[in-house]
Amino acid sequence: MTVWAMAVVVLLLAVAGCATIPTDGPVGKSDPLSPRDNSVNIDFQQFGPVDGAAQESIIRGFIESGTGISDDFQVARQYLTPGLAQSWAPDKRTVIYKDTFSAKPGTEKDSFVLTLDVLSTVDADGVRTPAAEGATTSVEVKMVLVAGQWRISETPDGLLLTEATFQTLFSPVSLYFYDPTFTYGVPDVRWLASRTSRTATAIVRTMLNGPAPYLQGAVVSAFPSGIALERDSVPVNNGVAKVGLTAQPLLETSVAQRQQMHTQLLMTFQKSLNTITELQLLADDREVDMGGADQAVLPMIIDRPVSATQIALAKNELVTYDGTKIAPIANMPSVAGLLPSAPAMSYSGNNFAFLSGAGNQIYSVSPGKQPTVAVAGNSLTAPSFAPNGWVWTAAGDGSGEVVAINPDDGGTMGKPVILTVPWLVGQTVTTLRISRDGARALVISQANGVSTVNITGIFKSGDVPKELTDPIAIAHSGTATLGVWAGESTLAVMAPSAADLVTVEFLDLVRSPLQLDPLKGVQWLSAGSGVRNVHAQTATEIFSNVGNHWEVAAKELRQASFSG
Repeated sequence: MTVWAMAVVVLLLAVAGCATIPTDGPVGKSDPLSPRDNSVNIDFQQFGPVDGAAQESIIRGFIESGTGISDDFQVARQYLTPGLAQSWAPDKRTVIYKDTFSAKPGTEKDSFVLTLDVLSTVDADGVRTPAAEGATTSVEVKMVLVAGQWRISETPDGLLLTEATFQTLFSPVSLYFYDPTFTYGVPDVRWLASRTSRTATAIVRTMLNGPAPYLQGAVVSAFPSGIALERDSVPVNNGVAKVGLTAQPLLETSVAQRQQMHTQLLMTFQKSLNTITELQLLADDREVDMGGADQAVLPMIIDRPVSATQIALAKNELVTYDGTKIAPIANMPSVAGLLPSAPAMSYSGNNFAFLSGAGNQIYSVSPGKQPTVAVAGNSLTAPSFAPNGWVWTAAGDGSGEVVAINPDDGGTMGKPVILTVPWLVGQTVTTLRISRDGARALVISQANGVSTVNITGIFKSGDVPKELTDPIAIAHSGTATLGVWAGESTLAVMAPSAADLVTVEFLDLVRSPLQLDPLKGVQWLSAGSGVRNVHAQTATEIFSNVGNHWEVAAKELRQASFSG
């Protein structure tokens, strides 16, 4: 079977008769991240092959009939030979392409090579991966005559869809996994075909397959390894989903583990579907023992809110800012002589960190204690606190080094943990920010003038970091160098400038980049709970975003930052 061939150069191929469907448009500017409607409102009509159709028409008809998700692509299969119609697996992979595809004869008789400008790909588990700028995919199609009619005899499994069609036929679903402490829910965004009657089944099946590659080792599932759906169906009646699982592994779990399984799956259902309010776990069609109220596990915390108070600098001293007033921190020693910048605050509000001088040292400080050097390195990124109190930073010298330290390890400064991250070697890291669930990190880096925004998973042994996983890239426009978390899966990024107009951009794994109105001289950025709580900061003023325009919120403050 021919496989997808990923090209690394743009192929400028255009031949008569190629299919053309416009899909692109400008980056959006609107109210930040309005809720997405996951329902399918358009019923695509597919047309089967006509007698005597030319080879190119058969190819075009096959691709255009790839919208038939509601009937298992019965029309699309009519374009294939009987054998291929049985074996072709449309759900193995989806390639989302831009604007057009071109077709030209292949090297073999009755074969064609299709070339598409690729925007992204989605694998069988719904993990969407953006393509590199200018990437193309080449797809080989072979044809034969069947009863005097051209039919496709060889083509890769999967679908080819334009961006507009993909956005209509597929919906994003956040699967929730636990952080290793079973405290926080970590979203794992997948794109699943919008088959209303099959969505619950697809969610369970995908969750049981485990987290996306970039989260493997960083999150855990309450579901035991090897457990599966007892049958390929999750019926939903009166808001109750009945999830039948293979009996032996389910019955071998403890009551506490079953409750965590219930919590993990119900949270996913309730965040993605408005039709499910409760679920039952079944073994051999019988509901399993879930224990009593006295055995209840702690609820899963999702999209952890942060305090409205920010840490900031005023006259080179650490102060707090709660949105209305600026206040000194009681018993905080002076740090002005250390030329502080980029202050950070722990989630407890008791520990603080900042860059010093040229940015080659990070100091840790708390009320009643003198500042102490926590990390020394080259061109360090702004410190970032994880929920467990550890401080993180990355070297911006291309070494690929990421450093984490517990600044209060039993009352003394802990020993730094230095990770060398292979995919960051040769990159100039400008931002490293730990997510509010502690399982992921936002990393922004540059190489050869190209800015990359990534989310990586954090693999730990206990509290001690061991590795950053291979990341997932986040589509963005521009050359972002500074970014923060603005929600559980939303980022706010920008390229600071003391003199030019700066545009803050929201990114996530669901929507295209969305830009706020530009503002002159923005050098710093902070975001609290929710995308409407974002602040752009010039050298002397803090601006709040109100209805997609900026209003001055405070003056004489620098580099205010929320916890984290």
